[in-house]
This record gives sequence, C-alpha cells and structure tokens, in this order.
Amino acid sequence: MKKKNRRSFSEILLDKLQEFTGGEGLIGNTALRRALGWSQARYNRIKWDLINSDKVVVGKGKGGSIGLKEPLKSKSLSVFIAYSHADEQLKNELVKHLRPLEQLGLVEAWHDQKIKAGDEWDKSISKNLARANIVLLLVSIDFINSKYCTEVELAEALALQEEGQAIVIPVILRACLWHHTSFAKFQAVPRDGKAVCSWENRDEAFLNAAELIKQRADHVLATR
Repeated sequence: MKKKNRRSFSEILLDKLQEFTGGEGLIGNTALRRALGWSQARYNRIKWDLINSDKVVVGKGKGGSIGLKEPLKSKSLSVFIAYSHADEQLKNELVKHLRPLEQLGLVEAWHDQKIKAGDEWDKSISKNLARANIVLLLVSIDFINSKYCTEVELAEALALQEEGQAIVIPVILRACLWHHTSFAKFQAVPRDGKAVCSWENRDEAFLNAAELIKQRADHVLATR
C-alpha cells in the first residue's frame, strides 16, 4: 500500500495564503500564523524560505504582511457562463448538471449570480471572464438579441479564443438562428447542436451537454 504524499509546510502556507487572499493583496503575518496554528518560530522559518525562493512578497506595517508573488495555479478549470436573464431557469438547470464536474475538481463554474453585495457587477464580470478557461454561451433568441451578451461577453470570449486563452462552447438552449452568428463555427452542445428545449427529456439534454463539456475539460487539463 502506497503512502500518501504529505504536503510540505511551504505548500500548506501557500495554500492558506491563496485561500485568504484569492491570490491578490496582502494579509497580516499574525492573522495568517494564527490561522495555520503554527508557532512563531515555524512560521518565520517557512516564511523566510518562501521569501528566498521568490514565491511571496512582504509588506510593511505593524506585524508586517505577506502575499503571493503570483496566484497559485488552480487545479480546476474556470468556466464562465454567459446567458440572458430570460434563461435564468435553464441556466440553473445546467449549473446543477455541472456540479458533479466541480466535485471531481475538473471545473469551477462562475455566473453573474455569484457577484457579492457591494461588488461592481461589470468589473466582476470582466475579471471572471478574463480568467476563464472555458466560456459557455447559453444560446437562445434572447441571448442573440442582448447587446450586453453579444457586444461585451461574446466579443471578449471570441478574443480569448483567438488568443488561445480559452475555448468557447455554445450551449443551445432554445431553437433560434444561431447558425448565422459569429460563434456558429464552434462545436455546440448538446449533441448535433439540438436545442435543450427540443429534447423529450431535458435532463438527458443537459447530461449530454455536461458529458461533452467534461471531454473538453479533460483535454484542456491533459495539455496544460
């Protein structure tokens, strides 16, 4: 029986730092050390090892502060869901079917309902779209007719695809003239681009879409 690889103290500190800061900004040394439950001596030793290996940065002030030099690479892929609010219910159903992929650690889905109170919604959308590995376009006539969906989210998604930073997957929700759009060149889901609402069983449609999305996610992770 193989022994599980134990994480080093450096890895534990970096993971905790990522958890507290999200990869951005600094946190006080005292708060971080208490969260880790370490002695001052151990914390200082590991912190200086990370400083010397150029993995963290430090700030001034009482007690000092610490932050990641660069955000840690996420093991899961960031999935941005672009949709019209007219399709809110269908979006929620898709999210449910993506949840098993999240539990497997393959993807982490984001949509605008995750914007926190007090956040600027347009900046939150731009930030999460920019970091996406996969962009799902939830296609319907309302999506196509939405200026924000097409002129902002779609335009940015196409740019990310062109730069090789993300892949775009149209998810056809309702029958519409999507074959005559700028994203018609991308392989759509469910199978054969048949609209979810055209299937006799909607769960089967979303299951098929989720399986095809998983295949794309597996491929992206394998080629990282």
